[in-house]
Order: sequence, then C-alpha cells, then structure tokens
Amino acid sequence: MYTPTYVQLKYWYYPVGYTPAVNLVRDLPCVGGSKKNTNILSLACGDPRNVLFTLWCEQRSVTSCSFSFSCCDIEPAVLARNVVLYTFIIDAFAKDECNDPPHLTLWNLFYHFYITEQNLSTLRCHIARLLKVSGSYNAWTSSSYGDSIKFIDQATLAHLRRYWIRYAATGEEEHVQKRNAQARSAIVCRSREIGSTGILNGARAAGPLLFSALLAVPDIYRKFWKSGVAGGNAQDIASLGGRGIINPLFAASSAPSREFAVHYGTEPLVNFHVAEAFYDKVPSREAIAEAEEVVIVAKTQFRDWCNNFETFVRSGKVVMRFFFGDALALGHALQLQPLESGTGKSISRSYRKAWSSDPLLIDGDCPEQPFDVIDTSNLGDHVGLINMISATASLLHRDATAVLYTESLLMATEDIAASLTTLLGSDVTTFSLLTGLAPSGLLSSVTLEAVGNEAAMFATAQRDRDLRQYRMRLAWKHIESEDLAAEPNSQTQVSFEPKMLAAYLWSIYKWMFVNEDLTKITERTLRMQKGQYSIDQARYTRAGMVALLRLVKARVKVDWAKFMPVFLHNVESDRRLIVGSNSLQELHMHLHTFGVWTSDALSKDPRQLAGDISLGLRPKNADKGLLALDRLPSIAHLVLLVPRHKLEVFTKKDQDEVGTPALHVSVSQAYGSSQFENSFYSFQSFFGKVKYNSPTFEITEVEEDENGWLGTQDLVVITAVPTFGLLVGPRDGLSIALKINTNPDAVMRYSSLGPLMKVYETGLKDDRRCFVCHNAPRLSTSGWQISQKEWVQAAISANRRPSYSLVTLDHTHKAAHLQNHIDFPRDSVEGKALASGAPVSVKHTSPSVITASIGTRVRHTISYPFPIQGSKAKTRIARKSSWIEVEGPIATAHDADPFDSWTQMAIRVDGAPICKDIPRVDLTIQPVIPVSKGIEVDWLPLFLGPTLSDTESAINSSAIDNPTSGSVKVDFKQSINTLFSSFAGSNATWNSHNSGKRWQTFQLSINQSCHTILFATALHQDLDLSSIVLEAFVLPLTIPKVMAMGQALYNLQEAAQPCGIHVTSAETVLWKRLLPALAERCRTYPHKPSCEYRRPGAKIPLSVEEAENPLCSCGEGQISGSEFAQMGGGLSAWKPFAKHVTRIAISPIFPVPFVENSMSDIRKRMHPSFASGTGGKAAASMESLLVGGGGQVSAGDASKCDHCGKGGGSLKTCGRCGRVRYCGGVCQKAAWREHKKGCERA
Repeated sequence: MYTPTYVQLKYWYYPVGYTPAVNLVRDLPCVGGSKKNTNILSLACGDPRNVLFTLWCEQRSVTSCSFSFSCCDIEPAVLARNVVLYTFIIDAFAKDECNDPPHLTLWNLFYHFYITEQNLSTLRCHIARLLKVSGSYNAWTSSSYGDSIKFIDQATLAHLRRYWIRYAATGEEEHVQKRNAQARSAIVCRSREIGSTGILNGARAAGPLLFSALLAVPDIYRKFWKSGVAGGNAQDIASLGGRGIINPLFAASSAPSREFAVHYGTEPLVNFHVAEAFYDKVPSREAIAEAEEVVIVAKTQFRDWCNNFETFVRSGKVVMRFFFGDALALGHALQLQPLESGTGKSISRSYRKAWSSDPLLIDGDCPEQPFDVIDTSNLGDHVGLINMISATASLLHRDATAVLYTESLLMATEDIAASLTTLLGSDVTTFSLLTGLAPSGLLSSVTLEAVGNEAAMFATAQRDRDLRQYRMRLAWKHIESEDLAAEPNSQTQVSFEPKMLAAYLWSIYKWMFVNEDLTKITERTLRMQKGQYSIDQARYTRAGMVALLRLVKARVKVDWAKFMPVFLHNVESDRRLIVGSNSLQELHMHLHTFGVWTSDALSKDPRQLAGDISLGLRPKNADKGLLALDRLPSIAHLVLLVPRHKLEVFTKKDQDEVGTPALHVSVSQAYGSSQFENSFYSFQSFFGKVKYNSPTFEITEVEEDENGWLGTQDLVVITAVPTFGLLVGPRDGLSIALKINTNPDAVMRYSSLGPLMKVYETGLKDDRRCFVCHNAPRLSTSGWQISQKEWVQAAISANRRPSYSLVTLDHTHKAAHLQNHIDFPRDSVEGKALASGAPVSVKHTSPSVITASIGTRVRHTISYPFPIQGSKAKTRIARKSSWIEVEGPIATAHDADPFDSWTQMAIRVDGAPICKDIPRVDLTIQPVIPVSKGIEVDWLPLFLGPTLSDTESAINSSAIDNPTSGSVKVDFKQSINTLFSSFAGSNATWNSHNSGKRWQTFQLSINQSCHTILFATALHQDLDLSSIVLEAFVLPLTIPKVMAMGQALYNLQEAAQPCGIHVTSAETVLWKRLLPALAERCRTYPHKPSCEYRRPGAKIPLSVEEAENPLCSCGEGQISGSEFAQMGGGLSAWKPFAKHVTRIAISPIFPVPFVENSMSDIRKRMHPSFASGTGGKAAASMESLLVGGGGQVSAGDASKCDHCGKGGGSLKTCGRCGRVRYCGGVCQKAAWREHKKGCERA
C-alpha cells in the first residue's frame, strides 16, 4: 500500500546479514534504573546476529533486566532458520546432545553451504522436535519453547512450519535430489563468475583494522563460494570428506522456482567483529593464513554469543517474538492494536505483504507498546525513509532515551553530507520538528561510531558504479532529548502557520513523486547512466504521503481546517507531475480512510453528489450489484482478474530483460467526446482463484496459487476506489486496466504494449473478471476509517501540551526560527510586573531554554522544543495586553554551542543517569588490542586520520604553526588522538633515547599547570562502534587533593614522567563537561544514595571551574592500589591514586557524515587501482593520504618528523622556531611539552 508494486521475477535470498552485528540497546541508560524490561522491535530483522550480540554486550544485566525482541522479516525462510538456531541453542547447549561441541554443529548448519551427514542428521532430529510441537499454535505455546519463543500471529508459525518440513525432506526423494543438484550447480557457477575478483564489504568486520583486512577480504569471499564453507576454512573443508551435502537451511527459500537463490554478495564472516585476526600478536601466529584466523575469531564469538543466549533463556530474561510479513504493514497494524484489542476479537485491516492474499491478523502474542528501541536495518533503502518513520514514530516510547535506528547502504547522492537531506526531500531540522524525531549528531556533528572507515571504504570503490555503497546508521531520538538539562515536564508542542506548513509539505509531496516530474526525467536518466542511487527508484505512493500527514496531524499544533485546503490547492493546481491529476481520487480516498481529511465527495452518500458533479451520475436502475444499492459506501473495492496469458509480456522475457517495472490500476471513463482516467498505485495482488458471492457483494472464497509467477492461475488485483467515481457516465463506458508505470526504461522495455502501457483491460460489464465489493477479500476494511480516526484523535490528545512554539520557515521551506508567546493573567506576578514597567531581559540557560527576568525578582522559564541560538533571541513585549514573545534562530551544527550539549548527562526521574550522544560500552568484555614493544600499530594513524571533517582539516592545517588551532573541538579531537598515539607508541620520538616509548600517564595542562591526570591502562576494541576505546582512570585535581597527595604527585612525576598535553581554558571546560559521560558509559557500579549528582540543585558536571571536581565520588575506590599499580605496568607510583580515580572510556570522535563531509581531498586523490575493488594498493595509498590526521598532502623535504621520526614529503615546519618539522597537528601537539622548552620565535 505504502510503496509501489513492482514486478520482480528475479528473486534473491538473504539468509545472513551484510554488516557486522550491532548492540541494539547501546543508547539506553546503564542498568540500575527502575526499568526492568527492555522492549525492542526489530523490523527487517534478518539473521540473529544483532539479537545475539546485543545480549552478549548486556550479559552483565542478565540478573537484573529482561529483554523482549519482536522480530519481523518479509522472508519466512529467514525466520524459520532463526527459530531453528534459537531452539537448537535451548536444546543442545543445555543438554549437550551433539557429538561435536554444539556451537560448531550450529556454526556448520548456519553458515556453510555444504554440511556433513552427521550435521544433517542432527538437524533432522531437531526439526522433528519442532514439527512435533508446531502442529497448532496452542501446542507450541504449551511446549518447552513456548515461554521464550513466541509468535505475534498464528499464521507465522504455520508458514515457518512449512520450511521446517522442507528441511526435513530426505535426499532419497527425487525432487530433493533435483534441487540439491541445482543448488550445487548454482554455487559452482557463482564461484566461476567471481574468478579472481572480490568484494570489499567484508572489510567492515575488521573495524579499526579495516585497511589491514583489505587484501584478505576478497580472498575470504572467493573461498566461501568456492568451498561452500565460511572463509574456506581448511579444517571445515576436510570434515566434509569430499563434496559434502547441500545445507537445506540455505537451499530453501521463498523463491517461486524453489531453486537456490542465495544472493551473490553473501559472505557469513562479515556478521562478526574480526579485527583480532589482523593484530600483529606473536610470531607463532604469523604463519597462519589470515582467512583461517578470521574463522577462528568468528567461531569464538559465535560460541560466546550462543552460550550467553542460553544463559538468558535459562534465567527467563529473554522473549523472542516473530512475525512474517511486510514491516510497514506491521508498524501501522501495531499502531491501531491498542484501540482494536478492546473489541475482544482480532480484526484484519490489511494484507501481510505484497503479492499475497494472506490477511495480517494479530491473533498471537502481541508485543507490549510502546517500544524502547526500534531497529529498521536498511529497510529504508527499499521502502523509503519517510515511510519507515511514519510507520514507527508513534510506536516509540516518549522518553529521552528511546531510539529509532535507521540504516542505509545504498548511496542517495554523491555528496555524502547531503545524503539525509536527499533521502527526506527536506531540511533535516525541519523534518525533525515535524515528526518529533531528530538524528543524533544533527546539532553537534559528533559521533563515536567509526564513520571514517565508511568514508575510506567509499573512497576505495567510488569509481565502480555497482560497488559504491555508504553505510550510514542513524539513531533517531525525540527532539526533547536534544536538551537533557531542560525540565522533563517542560515539553513544548510544535506549531506551524497553516500556509507555511502547506508549502513545506507540498515540497515534500513533489519530492516523493519526483519520478513523475516531466522536468526531472532527463536529469534522472543521465544520473542513472553514471551510477546507482537509491533516490532514483520510486519508493512512495499517495498512501505513504497520507501516512506522513496523519503523523503530522497527530503531533503538530496547526489549524487543520485552514491547512488542508491550501495543501490540496497546491496539489490540484500542479501540472508538472505527469499523473498528478490522475491520482487525486486516490489521494482524497486515503485522506479519508486514514482519518486525516474528508472531502465533501466522501462525506455524503455517493448518489447525493449528483448535483455536485457536472458530468452527472447514473441512476440506480442503470446499475447492478453493489452499485445498485439504495445506500452506497463511500469506498468500494474493485477486484480484477488478469488472465495468465496476459502476463507473458513479463514471463516470456529473459529475467534480466524484465527489469523491475512498477504497476498501477487505471479506472477510466469514456463520456461523450471526453476521456477521464484515475490511477491507483496502492493496490494488492496475488495469483489464484476467487469466488464472488452476489448476495453479499463479497469475495467469499480465495484459493491462492503458491507458485506465483511460475504457477498457472490468473492474477487477482484488488484496489480501493471512491464509489462515486464508479457512478460517473454510462456503466459500459467504465474501464479497469492494469498498467505499467510510465518511465523511459519501461517504455523502452515494453514498447509492444503501446503508449498507454496496458497489460490488461476490461470493464464493469465483464461479470467474470471484474467485481465491485464492500471489502477487500479476506479483510474487514469497512471499519478501517473509523479506527484510524479514533487513533488520530487519541494521538492528538496525547501529544497536546500547555505551551507551544511557532516554527517560522524561510523561502526555501527551511525552519529558521522558533517563537514562544506567553500570555500572563493581569493579576499574576508576571502580569503586574509587566504593567509596572519592569525591565525585561532574557538569558540562555540551556540549549532549548530561555529564562526571562521581569524586573529583579520575577523569573519565567521559556522552553522550546528544539535548541536555539539564545544569544540572538529577540523579545517583544505588550505591557497592556500582558504578554511577551521570545523568538530565537534555530541552532545548527555550524553555530557555536555554548553548552557543548553533546556532552550532556542528566539524572532521570527514576534515578537512572542518561547520556545524550555517548553510547555505553562494557570494557570488561571488549578485546584488548596489544600495543606492547615490538608490536606494530601502523594501522592507528590510518584509523585516526578521518576524525577531522573537511572544515576541521582546513582549520588544523592553517594552524600548524601554533600549538592550538583556535577551534575547541579540533583541539579536543587532536588531544584525544594524541592520547591514543602516545599510549600505543606510534608517536615515539625519532631519537634513540625515546624510540618506541609508550606513555600511560598523561596530564592535561594550562600554561604548564596540570589540572587533570589520566592513567591509561588498556587499548580496547569497541566492537559495537567498529572503533577503539582507551580504558583510563581520571583524577581531576582539586586543591584539597593536591595538598593531601603532594608527595605522591611528586613521586608520580619522577617515576612516570607523564606525557603533557597542552589544552586551552576552553578545551579544559569541554573535558570537564564530558568526563561524567565518559565515566557513565563504562560504569559497572551503582550510584550511591548519597551521590553528589542527586543532591538538590546539583548539575552534571558538578563544576567546570578551575581546581574543582566535575565528577561524583561513586566511581572512586573501585580498584585496589596493587591492582592499579599492576595496570600501570607495575609502577608503584600509581598505587596511592587508586582510591581517588574514576574509570572512563575515551573514544576517537568523528564528524557526522550527514552534517559534514570528510576525506573529500583524499577521495579526489585516490589511486585509480581502487576502482577494481580488490584492495590492490589500498593500504599503502590510503596511508600516504591519511597519516597526519587531516588528510592534507603537501610537498616538502625528506627530513624526519621531530616526534614520530617518520620521513616523507608531507612534513610541515614549526612556524615559531622554524627548526623542526612534523607530520601534522597530532605529532606537533604531542611533542609540544618538550619542544616548547627550546622553541623560540625565529
């Protein structure tokens, strides 16, 4: 309904994912609050990697928190595999039923094309158990699996059971033998097609060591398809004893032909985090092939994930729910579920998915709402990001920590920074204000996710039109979370002026249907010749646009009665969209059925419109069937039977020649000399037989042809239409047709159909192939509009706030200002103060809060729904009318942020501390990266290089002659990079005395005065963020502590010789603001009842003033002195500080890709060999461009860097003394503590 209906004869099966596993709850607060259950909705869930990895990351909470996962996928075979895995873990891991370790058996079954006889026997034994308890829904719920494995609807269990039956089929059956032979042939054929080429997607699994993996990844991919086992592991190949047996978990899918349909890009090891395989650990491992090492790492992770899942199940702390079907349909059905569940019966309003007659009936274990986390994978690439947000925004818990994850892999545009704007057809901030959700990093351009890896990946394959991808994972949160310092009850509703909102939404409407725009067709065609972009595929129907309007109506304060006529006037008067006027009936129909707006034509009985329609309506006695009734419904359903032979225009073509044409239903009327046509793009279709019941005007019997395009039955097409449109003109002149959407590609491929692109056409006079019904077959659609209207009214009430902010838009429809109008009663304190002439002043007290002072005693807090530029706020005062207005420009990422709001941390009402944009990490389970003497860390400069955006690189380059850049954020990033480089030893000075030296003790200093000491203990991977994290303990120095630890501080200076990092006063404030969040993200201890954060009037940080502590004391004393000294390499000088330090987790900071570009200069300079996508000269070429931190390459002599000792042509001279040279700002900053002693201005 919400997306176009495409003909897709080539089917691909995606049994495993294409990206490394992610922790779905990383942005939720640390365990310790009152919330005991975390509710997660996973749409397009794919394989189980994210569930298993999430629970592994949260293993510490197994005794205190439970997790509920509701998983939806449109491919039932994916869910069938997943349930096999989960139930196998429950059985085999607890009972140890396998001859081999259970995780190895499960590994073979889940990731190998070929398996052993023993593997197959184990699988069949397990499938027999599943079949025994899945004969009915009740049988399953009462089984040993019923408490932890549930189904949202009963039909999902039935669908999955069909695949389990296919898995159980024996090789003696002739059809099984044929399919196994075809599968083997398909695998061999694909292996030959690959040849010596490969794909780089698997490099994502290497995280920070991406470039170390570039040469190995294509080989791993080739070995998988050649051998049929993950990574081509020699031990696994040998265990097959020859050819092996085709794995039914890969062979069975929804492919209509029932042939092997696994997508050619499949490579199982990309699901894991395998950077460990590329560490330069010990000499004994150097002889092991990298592919073998990758498999070892992945198997170990898989074992740990499975063991941990079994622990959660055994503890009763995890519930898995499954739904097979369309994610958008499920999202909208779940929205209505709370209203319709009160009826006491399950009601089906929509179909399960496209090309199916299955109704969506939630009659199983319905998940609780709202959800704390909703993950949509990269579904937006295929159904449209706006559709995805419209279907899920209302399901998200109204909490500052609730998060909606979206992901894209397909490029939307060549300009990465414009990608999100392009996907939304709108300025991102304006869209966020409209929908109530904003992507993290929108205002800060700060992320801890290693997006530099993706920028580098994009650079390597940018010249290949088929390989260009850019993975962008976004965390959308309620806009109120942009300011955690604001009072929780100070929420303000967004308001728009009707004409402005109409113009803005009209611009989105035009963008959603830009493929219909005559003026854009040539531009789109030329663009598609250069590369593949996600925006060039139509993703929206008018139902999708109306779903967005429904969300807007539910949450935005606007005069709807004034807004809708203006919006509709824009739509109806447009002449640029080819079929814009033809889609008006469909648009009005959806506005009515979604409870958004009902036009006069749909508010009356259709026959009462006779005087309103100039063409006139047929009299009742000129009709029959439903159209001859005295009282007609406003919406009717047309059922069209398209003869099978008419589809040969598709089925007789080679699959590659068919393309992916989109279809629509046309209802036209020849009336006199005029021809009128209305097009309907939201329709349902399936193959099969139907039986029409004349007395009830319904389709009462449906027999679906499960063979689909390869079957023999006709195509059944169902579309809803306004009834009055069927009454215009003579009955015999009304035609209903199935057509191909017109575009240059379709016209070229299907020229034989003529200019109207008709696949089939008939009319109401055809009683055998065209029916007019009350409801769509198998659905109860007549009550849809009532339920939608009730939902909208309930949502409006729930979103209503006592105050509101008016959004003003500029001429480009971009949100520019927020205006708050406050009326004071004349007898109130504020009213009296205004009347007395008291002066009014305003102060920006937090990102989205202004405090207005009226006189010297009266204070009034003004809250905005989004951060503003408070320094530019303007005030209007009406003393007689007793009101004030305060208007401020909306903040952007390019404006100064006086609060460094991305560092915010707050205490929630339930006592749980929450951080704004800093994800949690459990350091105790993250792999330690070896950095001891003799181990190369050449990958580190490569990884840290992209931490600066293009703008920041230019700032850093221009400031090479100065110890600081003039930008606090640039200086802060460079300080962090210095910490990593100095700890790992990659910044060791070139002279022999300090060669290879690593620092573990650091001090942050202003003008040679130390204010903070950092004790770095270990460098870890951050698996979830594909990044690295420095485990450290921080000691903010206060006067009492300095006085108490004077001797210890002196001993530390003598023994450790700390690495000094020079920081400015502004950077010092930033460090103090961030330290609480860095401590919170890795916290494993509870906050004490006496925690300083919880004291009345306390703020976080406690202070940013000099010689004052920003941290609470809860983290102090969590480690013993002896243990702390051991972590410092046995340095006894660390020991006295153990009871005073707090553990923190420091990560590199990257620019947000949809806000700022990075590495643009590097992409322009990339070596042409990168276009091959094979890795070629990747590491060497990229290193020459990245090392130095800013991506700046310049000519110079061959002298060495005064800090790291490296030579080359990119060195830059110290602008103060002119005597030494550096690679870049990182090296210069690290060397400044020593160099400043002898640095004199030349």
